[in-house]
Amino acid sequence: MGCCRAAPSVAYTEIVGICAEEEMPMQPDPVDLRAVVEGDGPWLLLLHGFSHDHRYWRWQRGPLASSCRLVLADLRGHGGSPSPIDIAYGPVEHLVDVIRLLDRLGVASAHILGTHTGAGVGLLLALEHPDRVASLILEGAVIPGMPLAPNDAALIRMREIARDRGVVAARASWFEQPFFDGVRREANAAELREIMDEFSGAPWRADAGQSPVPPIVDRLGSLRQPVSLINGADDLTEFLDTARQLERELPHARRYLIPGAGAFPAWERPDAVTPLLLRILEEHD
Repeated sequence: MGCCRAAPSVAYTEIVGICAEEEMPMQPDPVDLRAVVEGDGPWLLLLHGFSHDHRYWRWQRGPLASSCRLVLADLRGHGGSPSPIDIAYGPVEHLVDVIRLLDRLGVASAHILGTHTGAGVGLLLALEHPDRVASLILEGAVIPGMPLAPNDAALIRMREIARDRGVVAARASWFEQPFFDGVRREANAAELREIMDEFSGAPWRADAGQSPVPPIVDRLGSLRQPVSLINGADDLTEFLDTARQLERELPHARRYLIPGAGAFPAWERPDAVTPLLLRILEEHD
C-alpha cells in the first residue's frame, strides 16, 4: 500500500503519551492522547467509539499490523487518555486531539479506520484537513453535528443516570441500549463489557460546552478520498440511513453490509470484517 507516506521500517510496539510544550493557535486546546503504535507499513489510525477504547480493535489488531503501521488511539475521556470533567467532549475537541497526535508522531497522512464516534471524527478530519487523510473506513458512520435519534436520546438519558445514580449505573444501562443488541448475543460480549466497565464516564459528567461543528453535509461532495462504509445488516435503521446518505453524497464511497451483525460488526463478526478491511486497504494501495 503506497497511498500514504510509509512509516519507518521498524516493527515494534510503543506507548505514546504526548506532552504539548507549545501552544497551538487553535481552540479548543488539545489534550495529550494515549496511543499504542505498532506494526510496519503505511500509517493506519484506528479510532474507537463512545465508551470503548483502543482495545475495541483487538480482533483486527494483529492482522492489520502485519501490513500497516497502526496508531491505536484512546480518545479523550476514554482508556488511558485524560478524562477531566471540566473540558468538552465534542467532535471538534476529538479532532484537535487527533491532529495533535498525528503531528507528534510525524504522520503526514494516514488511512483512517473509525467506528461510530471515531468514524465521525475521521469524517470531520477528512473534510477539515484532507491532506492528512489517505482513505476512510467508517463502521457505523455518524455525521458530526447531525441529530441521530436513538444515539442522542440514549446519551441524554445516560447523562442523567450518571449524575443521579453514578457512572457505574450509567455504564450498566448503556450496555442495554438497542445498538448493543448484536454484541450481547455474541460469545465475546463479556469482553467488550469489561472494556466499557473501565470507561471513565467523564463525557456524561462534563459541563463544558462543545465547540460548534463546521457544516458537513454541504461539503461531502468535495471529499476526494475513497470511503468505505461498513454496517451490520441488522444495524439500527437510523445508522443504515446515515450510511445510505453518505453513499449518495460522497463521490468515492462504497457500502458494505455484514450479515449476522448489528451496530458493531468488527466486534460481532471479526471473521467477516477483518478480511474485508485487509482487502479494502490493499485496494487503496
